[in-house]
Amino acid sequence: MQPITADSNGCHHNINHAIWHLLQKQNTWGAVVMYRKPHSNRFALLLQESQPRVLQQIDEIPLTGGYVIAPFQPSPTCPIQFVEPDFQITCLLEWPQHCAAQTYTDDTKTQRANYAHSFEQAHRRLMNGELQKMVLSRRLNLQLPIHETTEVSGDENFMRLMEAACGYFQKACHYRPNSFVAFWWTKESGAWLVATPEPLLERRQHDWGTVALAGTLPWVEGEKPQWNEKNLEEQAIVSRFVERHLRETAVDVRKSDIYSLHTGNIQHLCTDFSFTLEQPGQVTQLLAKLHPTPAVCGLPRPEAFQAILADETSPRHYYAGFSGPLLLEGETHLYVSLRCMQFTTQTATLYAGGGIMPGSNENDEWEETQRKLQTMLKLF
Repeated sequence: MQPITADSNGCHHNINHAIWHLLQKQNTWGAVVMYRKPHSNRFALLLQESQPRVLQQIDEIPLTGGYVIAPFQPSPTCPIQFVEPDFQITCLLEWPQHCAAQTYTDDTKTQRANYAHSFEQAHRRLMNGELQKMVLSRRLNLQLPIHETTEVSGDENFMRLMEAACGYFQKACHYRPNSFVAFWWTKESGAWLVATPEPLLERRQHDWGTVALAGTLPWVEGEKPQWNEKNLEEQAIVSRFVERHLRETAVDVRKSDIYSLHTGNIQHLCTDFSFTLEQPGQVTQLLAKLHPTPAVCGLPRPEAFQAILADETSPRHYYAGFSGPLLLEGETHLYVSLRCMQFTTQTATLYAGGGIMPGSNENDEWEETQRKLQTMLKLF
């Protein structure tokens, strides 16, 4: 991997300059990735000249250092991708430049009807005792304005897509300082942006860590959250699942008390876990056991997984999968792909979901997805 010369602190001062410096040299890259760790003022830019390695199983992911892009359900048309960067640079984040808000049209009315139908099917499964919990997701399709009246070349369209990506990425880092923010583009997946609070697996200084994150309430500054039984049980289901699989694979498993985690306009219930992995191969072994957790799927997991495929009106693709550096220069920060969107220069598809329990109310769950969509809608 070839480093790029920067300033004395190892950083470029301008996000667009750093990216344009490389993209203008070769605008036919196989993969472009940017990511910013929570609470950091720097981000990494990764570029691979060839196409990323394509995989079908989590246990096939190599432990040779790279960036993982995993979907909710790996398939030949939506595979796991492993980016092995030829170039990597670190850049200082800038405050996003003020610009007029983008206008767009969306399909909320259509999606509202779809969600009501899907909720009815999911809730019936819960009331029948088929499931303890099911995570029901939805999408919102945006049509962005088209300013050109003539066709542009493929190279020019790619550069415009990268320009849009830089803007979205900067704004997401600014609005979500405590989230993991990532952008990736490959020919296989297209362009995606994620701003997620949920680590799936992280390498810390002396151990490893993950979380059990579930339950959602609006966040109001100065108000103590009043968590109801539905949210507490939803989070407990995830916590028990994570702890059970950690004790099967890891040693020295420790967990924190449950606490409220504030992220943007909402908050979640969270339990932190720390543990030790004694063998390198246990990394992918544990990932295969954890993904997808009940926080994005449900319980029992096999039945909830099949219910999602049957009841949701559109595929999740890379939403509710995970991404991040894996043993890349010694760092591992794999995060669940929540609060995300897939976009082109003319369209954007936003994703959000929520845990459905027997006591769930359809309108409340719809409003929860509306609040979660604000993370991405705020970027336009």
